[in-house]
Amino acid sequence: MDRRATLGMSFSELVMARIGHGVAALCLFFLLPILPFVAVAAAVSGLLRPDADRPEPAYRPDWAE
Repeated sequence: MDRRATLGMSFSELVMARIGHGVAALCLFFLLPILPFVAVAAAVSGLLRPDADRPEPAYRPDWAE
């Protein structure tokens, strides 16, 4: 049975699908090892971030007083 006829895809569409799968696999291969470090950095940043209920003083120009 012809797989292209079964899927209803041309040869170029199958090639592009394979390329897409390859790019996705490479992204996962390179990004998955980095994700734990990103998660730890986000957690530490959340802990060290100043409280939202005490905003920084706003800038007021001299002419506004």
